[in-house]
Amino acid sequence: MQEIYKYIQECDNILLTSPLYFSELTGKRLEIGSRLQTYFCARLFRKEEPITKSKKGAVILVGGGDGYIDTAYSTACTLLHHMNCYNIHDAVYSHNTNERSAVDDKKVLLGLHSILDFFTNNE
Repeated sequence: MQEIYKYIQECDNILLTSPLYFSELTGKRLEIGSRLQTYFCARLFRKEEPITKSKKGAVILVGGGDGYIDTAYSTACTLLHHMNCYNIHDAVYSHNTNERSAVDDKKVLLGLHSILDFFTNNE
């Protein structure tokens, strides 16, 4: 995690991706995300700002199910907030991947281009 903490300090953009399992981020994503608790504790208990550099964030979700992303996107945004991302792109997601490949989802491809533009725009 020390390498990840260092990267979070230095980067300009953070992209979170996850398959959806029962309309939520995967357990492994949540496990890593729980390690961001150190930032919450720094703010709450030590009154420190652990990450001073603002960042842009984005979320990509993929699932074979019914398309309910609200819980997963909310969780991802909470994790991004802990990494000092408050300028967050709308979620990009693909559903029904058990019947159609995400590569064939034109809406997702447009969303990926939109994230790229969002991350490279300096405004």
